[in-house]
Amino acid sequence: MTDDSHSTAGSITPLGERHRYRMMRVQTFALTWVAYASLYLTRNNLPVVKDALIIEHGLSNAQLGVIDTGYLIAYAVGQFASGYVGDRIGGKRLVGIGLLATAGLNLVFGASGSFVFFLLPWILNGFAQSTGWPGCAKTFSVWFARDERGTVMGLWLTCYQVGPLVSTFLATWLLGMYGWQWAFFVPALLVAGFALLFLKTQPSSPAQEGLAPVEDYYRAVTEADESERDLPPTPPRAPEQEDNRSNLRIVLTSRPIWTLGLTYVVLKFVRYALLLWLPLYMIQQLGYGAGEAGYTSVVRDFAGIFGVIIAGSISDRIFKSRRAPVVVIMMFLLALAALAFPYLSALGRIQNIIAIALIGLLLYGPDSVISGVAAVDFGKTKAASLAAGFVNGVGSIGAALSGVVVGLVSQKYGWDAVFWLFVPLCLLGALLMATMWNKRA
Repeated sequence: MTDDSHSTAGSITPLGERHRYRMMRVQTFALTWVAYASLYLTRNNLPVVKDALIIEHGLSNAQLGVIDTGYLIAYAVGQFASGYVGDRIGGKRLVGIGLLATAGLNLVFGASGSFVFFLLPWILNGFAQSTGWPGCAKTFSVWFARDERGTVMGLWLTCYQVGPLVSTFLATWLLGMYGWQWAFFVPALLVAGFALLFLKTQPSSPAQEGLAPVEDYYRAVTEADESERDLPPTPPRAPEQEDNRSNLRIVLTSRPIWTLGLTYVVLKFVRYALLLWLPLYMIQQLGYGAGEAGYTSVVRDFAGIFGVIIAGSISDRIFKSRRAPVVVIMMFLLALAALAFPYLSALGRIQNIIAIALIGLLLYGPDSVISGVAAVDFGKTKAASLAAGFVNGVGSIGAALSGVVVGLVSQKYGWDAVFWLFVPLCLLGALLMATMWNKRA
């Protein structure tokens, strides 16, 4: 039995049902948005302090790559487990537990002082962080219908651009003012406080709140005449039992979900290569100071906000809830942007900012469609957590590889080669998604 799958209330008035639905949808949107954004406070601080760890504790690029890879392997494995658990215990509990765990592990990391004791808590942090995406996707899916998810989730997915943007600013400021340890202590306390608020105030599901299924609500408010938009009273509903074997079968036998996962390997390689290494690239290749590199890197996330909104809206309005076309187009353009990036960034600070913004715009658009909207669409509501976890877990193989590969390639062949490596990967991803051009869940 899950907190997302049973009802405890009887019938309620039609007007009351509609009003409560609106309020709880707004509440769910806001709380899950902040929940996922806040995870970056305890994830995106490490890239900012890498140079400080090299200077103060003698870590090498290769050791930092091992820490990244350990985290990302745990994150990938955790996605599969979290997706399964989320469909059993519900997204609300999964997210709350993950927030508390990542906060505690950041306190431990900040108190550490050697390679091994940096590595171990950060690996465990990968498991804790892996609860966020499947849990939020599960919670979101039961409150928003398929035909509105491209637009609504496009807005919601700005959480994982705003999250890195705010976390990078905060970590950079704390690093400069108080030292690298406080870039872990302060975010940990903020996340722990929000976790308690989330567990106390987040609604579980329409069913548990005594409301009609979300597809019924959406039809009522979009297709009926103004005078007929009240929902009929909701009769008492018997608790439903999740069939996790059925959910697993839905995911593992779905060709679209496998295609999404394999494409996401490419996108997560590129995204995490930039997330984990862009500040250090600007320090080592362009001669930036640590503060300037940290602040400049947030341009990627700021531009990504617009990429997410544009991609989600286009997939709904132009391609009629078909997700693949917008992914194919943006990934092809991303390949061109990656090819040009080393040349543009070397021309000066303004050109570097433009190049980073272009990469962010074209990267986060398809990333959000694949990992969020499309994964939930094809997983259906009952397997939304498992589908989101599966796609993100398969994709995290690419993220895990980025830690080691970028460290080795940058050291042996130079930083330009890292960006040129992105080009064939993005083209491969575009070709994979092209096989789903006309597919609609």
